[in-house]
Amino acid sequence: MNILSVDTSTEAMALCLARGTEDNLFERFETRTIANGAQHSESLVPQMLELCKHNGLILKDLDLLVCTNGPGSFTGLRIGMSACKGVALAASIPLVSISTLDALYECVSFFNGAVVPAIDARKKRFYTAIYADGKRQTPDLDCDGDEIAKLLEGHTSTLVTGPDAVAFSHQLKNYDGALFVDGNPSANLALTLIRLGFKKFRDNGPDDIGTGPAYVRKSDAELALLEKIRKLEEING
Repeated sequence: MNILSVDTSTEAMALCLARGTEDNLFERFETRTIANGAQHSESLVPQMLELCKHNGLILKDLDLLVCTNGPGSFTGLRIGMSACKGVALAASIPLVSISTLDALYECVSFFNGAVVPAIDARKKRFYTAIYADGKRQTPDLDCDGDEIAKLLEGHTSTLVTGPDAVAFSHQLKNYDGALFVDGNPSANLALTLIRLGFKKFRDNGPDDIGTGPAYVRKSDAELALLEKIRKLEEING
């Protein structure tokens, strides 16, 4: 099988091309992390093409595409999912999408305690969730450190991971357990996406073509529109 994974949920873009069998997905693989300042619209498709070419393939040789579906950057997620959908439709390749937070957790699921992936959501808040005992304990959250500290009561040790782990850990001053910080986001995120994506495809088949990004928070444009509607409703009684 030839599987290509893509993550564009943050400022850095991650890709992996894995070649193998259903029993050994990683007979050969190549990963790339591109710190392009969130300029994903310009570099994603060229990187996908170049990664295939470097491994003696073309896009039509792929058996599966995998991408993250959020939470994360509104723009980055739209670009990543739109590009992957376009390639999937044009080349008749099945596509599955994976929660960004689930993928970040799986990178460090060996940790014997609570795991909290963190992605900067701006406005001093973070997209996150709590994982423990091998499973999710919360839905996707848009919160600050004090809110997470309360939810972590009873957990004696916690690992904060993800691209913004260090910044988020500084907000966890009210957490009274042992706190560990993964200061260097896992280099195997794109590899983990390959594994999670293949399992999801094997168990459930490809995503519906209408599947879109999972947004925890409305965009600034949506919030502005809702506020405008609210004001108009007040004026009109």
